Amino acid sequence: MNDLAQLNFMMKDVIQYATLAVQSQERLRWLLGQNNFNEEAKKKAHVCLELLITQKAHLEGSDCDFCIPNLQESGLIELKQLTLMHVPSSLTPEVCDKFKVMVDRALKDQCKAILSITLLNSAWYELSQRERGEQAKHNILLVVFISRDEQFFSPANPQTKEQASVIDEGWFCAVELSHFGQALGRGRTRYLEAVHCREGADIFSSQHWKDLRQTLKYEIITGTRSFMEACLGQALGGVGKKKKNGAFKLKEGVTIFEICESIRLLELADTTLRLSCGDTKDKVDVLPHVTAVEMVKSFYTHTDPVKCKHDLFDLLMTWAQQLRDLNKSVDVRLTKSNQKETERIVGDWLMTTRLQGRQLKPLPALPDQHGRLVELMQTVGGPVAKLKPCQILLVAVAGSAMYNMKTPDSDVDYLVVYTLPTESLLSATRKLPECHENRGLDKTVEYGAYEARTFCEMLLKCSVVILELLYANDHEYTSPLWQELSQHKLAFVTEKAILQYLGLIKNNLKSIDKGKLLDSAKRDRKLFYQNFHKIHGVQHMMNGQVPPVKLDGDIREFVMNVRTRDDGEWSRDNVTKLLKEQYHDLREKLCNRAERLRENPDYNLCTNWLLSVRGLG
Repeated sequence: MNDLAQLNFMMKDVIQYATLAVQSQERLRWLLGQNNFNEEAKKKAHVCLELLITQKAHLEGSDCDFCIPNLQESGLIELKQLTLMHVPSSLTPEVCDKFKVMVDRALKDQCKAILSITLLNSAWYELSQRERGEQAKHNILLVVFISRDEQFFSPANPQTKEQASVIDEGWFCAVELSHFGQALGRGRTRYLEAVHCREGADIFSSQHWKDLRQTLKYEIITGTRSFMEACLGQALGGVGKKKKNGAFKLKEGVTIFEICESIRLLELADTTLRLSCGDTKDKVDVLPHVTAVEMVKSFYTHTDPVKCKHDLFDLLMTWAQQLRDLNKSVDVRLTKSNQKETERIVGDWLMTTRLQGRQLKPLPALPDQHGRLVELMQTVGGPVAKLKPCQILLVAVAGSAMYNMKTPDSDVDYLVVYTLPTESLLSATRKLPECHENRGLDKTVEYGAYEARTFCEMLLKCSVVILELLYANDHEYTSPLWQELSQHKLAFVTEKAILQYLGLIKNNLKSIDKGKLLDSAKRDRKLFYQNFHKIHGVQHMMNGQVPPVKLDGDIREFVMNVRTRDDGEWSRDNVTKLLKEQYHDLREKLCNRAERLRENPDYNLCTNWLLSVRGLG
């Protein structure tokens, strides 16, 4: 037996042992719950079970998930020392090369490419200090990088992706391309200063970064309302607080660096407003600027540093008020025009930089006869009707119609899966909506429309409604891309899916016991028929089969009787008793299994399918 075969044989044993451990703990938890043991014992059993499931998922390889970038620890101390000992004027080509090598090492295997490395240093704080080490004390090494396609187009939760798009160590900040572009469009001053940086602060610039610096004119982006609000809003907020009478005062413990940061913001606002108003005065002729320079310079040798801070704060208050008054005279149409132009330039740059010369594959062509799809889109209405037919991946009628349980008074509820144009995603400078819902008793047509990423996120969470979309056949419309995904239904028949089905059954049982919907016989009976439908599904899943969404034959007749009849054997009490017996029997069988399914659905399969949808597969 060769080494690989021996390893595979050993892994089978390991996974089998992990399965036995999970099943033993599952039986223990079920036993504790059935015999009213104390809550602490049940809580510990649950925690232990979760850990064992996590271990099994890791061993079998079903725990693949979104990869959050991390810094390589080796060399970070040296990189930090290098960052906090230089100012822009001391950066020689040799030092810049050293920075580049060390940043490459810190982000090794964590990103696709590095776009820029900039040493952000407060010029105002530098004025207040004499020693270079002190001048560099608050330096930030800002790195902008491009993530891999499988990270950017990941089906992961947007909040998770957003958190992963910034690695912030205080002195070191690495920012993903998309996050950088969106924040830049919102007027983030530090990011603007990275694009149009101080002389000497540019450590490394890729060609794409140079292109942005060339096309995004300083006066355009600083002439936006969002930029001005960022400057004026943050300048005093960081160093002052309101008194009880509403007046502003200096916060206790404010440092000279924080005051210098406020001056930096007001200087940016001052330069921008004077340019927009046609004032061509040099900075040396602007009184607040001149005064600030002298006061900051004197701080190092000032006999009373506290008084110096208060004097600087008074200057900030006066300067900020002058700028607010000046801001009122700015043409609103100009700021809107600048914002639109900024978003266009940044958006085009984001897409070009991400693609790096690659061409997107067009969505599969629609058949010549696609009138039925257009008709469905118009029936659904709302935002769905405004999409292009090629953007539609799936149109389904959900609920009782999908289950083959429709009655004359059943509602029609459409579920739609669509894709946003990849160009829109690549060039987005703000969050795009990914979900449209129109539900309620007053709605003529109810629908839920989900963008492909949102659909995949819910699919990986094993949302029962979303799983049933994939498990089911004979939908109203399926695109070639949907048909490609539907070939992998078994990859989504997992223990996590069973758990979600059981959760739905359990919640419905609670509602049944409490009689929550007794005022509506139709809605009350829906709880029962849903539970029998889901129990039938789990019975198939536990045997490794795709659960039948559409019911036929005896099981359909039985569930239909549960839904529509309440006489004799179909009375609420009788059906409740039968439901609980079936649920108890199902849980017993699940606990007593010798084998388990894979714990989680296939994350990589979803990601690769999304890349195909985006034209990059």
